[in-house]
Amino acid sequence: MDTYTLLKDIFHTIRNDYAGFEEVKERHNPSPALTMLAEAHYNHKMTPTMPLQAVSQYLSNLRDRNLKFTMNSDENYQPFSRGFYVRRCEEGLFVDEVTSEIRLQVGDKVLTINGQTPERIASTLPNPLLASYIPEREQWTGYLKLANHMIVEHVDGTQEDIVFQKYPLDFPKEPQFNKKEDTVILKFSKFQSCEDTEKFLQAYQKDIEQCKRLIIDLRKNIGGSEEGYLPLLGYIVKEDSTLNDIYGNRTIWTNYSETNCQRSIDNLQPYLESDVKEIKEYVQSAISYYEQMKAVGWIKGEQELFADPETCIKKMGPEYVAILIDTWCENEAEQFVRIAKEQGRAKLIGRPTMGNIDYLNPIKVRYKNYEFSYPISKTDAAKNGSGINDKGIEPDQYIPFKSLELMEETFL
Repeated sequence: MDTYTLLKDIFHTIRNDYAGFEEVKERHNPSPALTMLAEAHYNHKMTPTMPLQAVSQYLSNLRDRNLKFTMNSDENYQPFSRGFYVRRCEEGLFVDEVTSEIRLQVGDKVLTINGQTPERIASTLPNPLLASYIPEREQWTGYLKLANHMIVEHVDGTQEDIVFQKYPLDFPKEPQFNKKEDTVILKFSKFQSCEDTEKFLQAYQKDIEQCKRLIIDLRKNIGGSEEGYLPLLGYIVKEDSTLNDIYGNRTIWTNYSETNCQRSIDNLQPYLESDVKEIKEYVQSAISYYEQMKAVGWIKGEQELFADPETCIKKMGPEYVAILIDTWCENEAEQFVRIAKEQGRAKLIGRPTMGNIDYLNPIKVRYKNYEFSYPISKTDAAKNGSGINDKGIEPDQYIPFKSLELMEETFL
């Protein structure tokens, strides 16, 4: 498939098959992506990574991180990390996390990237590659992958020109436990399985039971699995209840377009070769269902729970519970925060979450060198105009990001 056909297929999918188009159509602008690739083709600078960059920028403008476009790994391209992360506020752009890049440290100020100040970059980008117009919510990771170097001012006042290197992708850290007097702090970067969370909590069960304040830190939690936060629900419910009762409204709307149904069928076809009778029967049933639903359009349904709806959730822990949240609290972690917000027991402290739980049930489309994933369902809240896409879940106590936070744990 040539680049033009690929782009045309993705644009058509967003307009007709993506669940969130009605909510994001005002930001839908494919022109910069087309211009970028046209110029590259005209100047004979087209490379396999150019469509990846163009489509990624196009999707970033829609501000739904459920929309994903990736390039198949081969000898010519491997996903990578810059080994550090940055964040902007009124004072400037600062290194706020270092994973592999030993030339940097948290608190270093970024003066220029490829010769331009961060402020100029943010104000002149033709396409909002940073995914937000709010400095503390800007996402610079993708832009840094396109750049070659930056000049930073270290904490000691010296300056250095950092020529970027490629490092292996960063992975979430293991859960962390910390205790300060009568306060227990539990930090999760990802929710793994229910068993993993239970095992972690059991190791500190006595401390958690005896503490007067419990803090659950989800500021940088990419999600993972809903089962992973099941053992934590007892610390945020206001009274004993069932999973079904505390989860709230599970109504969803699914776009059964002809394309979505056919792609679902195509993705299921390989499983017909399974030697397991139950799997084969399930797949055959699912394929028959999608055949019947072709071009039916939007259908109201209910999101399936990740555990038995009648699972009893008993209230546990101290009366004072706080959850630390921030922009990079997303997916399943954000779902946990939503439940906490509705329960009203735990206090949410920090900044609004990412805002990407309005859309779900993604479908994958495989092209020759790329893979595109987009959701075909949306929540009742999103349909009714009360979703959280691009806004996130608001904290009870907002704390704006400032550079001081990089040197001191101001939240705690």
